[in-house]
Amino acid sequence: MADYPYPPDEFDEYDLRPTPVGVHRAPASMWSRIWPFLLVIALCATVAVVGVWLLIRPHTGSDVADPAASPAATEPVTDPAATTEPEAEPEPGEGEPEPGSLEALLAAANLGAHIRVLNDTGPSGEAARGTAALQSHGFTEVVATNYQGDSGLAASSVWYQGDNRDTALAVARIVGVPEERVTEHSLPQGDINVIIRNPLVLE
Repeated sequence: MADYPYPPDEFDEYDLRPTPVGVHRAPASMWSRIWPFLLVIALCATVAVVGVWLLIRPHTGSDVADPAASPAATEPVTDPAATTEPEAEPEPGEGEPEPGSLEALLAAANLGAHIRVLNDTGPSGEAARGTAALQSHGFTEVVATNYQGDSGLAASSVWYQGDNRDTALAVARIVGVPEERVTEHSLPQGDINVIIRNPLVLE
């Protein structure tokens, strides 16, 4: 410094402060002093939020016990319907009408046969009653009229022609004529004639 031509001034003196000062250093700003604290606070807040979310979120992982997966729940369920014994097969003829019953006679009858109900000496209106009874049992071709002349029969009878005996037996059962008075005749009209001589006993 012997050859330094200028006298010393305040810039040549050493400052005892911990940081150097000079014309080239600006004083530290407020932001530069507080931003590290703000950063720490923000990080702590983020960690706290993530921790709370992890604690309260629903657990859907496999570590949650499923009641449906318990041994009692996984046991096979037996269907009661599958363990019931099969119903017994009906015996041959079971469910069929009893032989000789009206149902059996009607099953063998021709419900479309032409039937004439003729009042011979029976009470007035008996032919209409007999016709209604036959129709109520399913016969479709039934006519009520009067017998022309006198049949000379002792009681009401049923006449049939051809292969209509089964149908005549069903008709006789409905109008109350005994089977022994069901006979085959040659008829001028119809397949079956019901000759009424006394009040009908309708089935």
